[in-house]
Amino acid sequence: MAASDSKRLDVTRSFIEILDTLSENMFDPDNVLEDSIRKPMNHVEEVWLDMKEKMMQGDTRAANLLSAHSHLKIALGYLVELKSDVLFSGVVTDYLLKYMGKLSIMIYREAMGHVLL
Repeated sequence: MAASDSKRLDVTRSFIEILDTLSENMFDPDNVLEDSIRKPMNHVEEVWLDMKEKMMQGDTRAANLLSAHSHLKIALGYLVELKSDVLFSGVVTDYLLKYMGKLSIMIYREAMGHVLL
């Protein structure tokens, strides 16, 4: 839904491409992010920002990105559970968990307008 808003469409598309690559990583562990994408993600850390003011502005793109962030966090929780299951331990890699978590943080930062340069 955030892609339907024309603001910073290139950034939103890059998030979708990263998620697509990470999803493919479950089926092909050799399918990884390019170094130019992965290296900046390694410096992404959790940051707490107050979203009340942002939501009061009625920014639909921010709301959609925050929704995506929440869904990624939920999916990450499920993936952690799957990794502990013997049947899926080879499918869910540490790489996938690490970068899916970092993508979630990047999306959150973008929604809040707090972009790490």
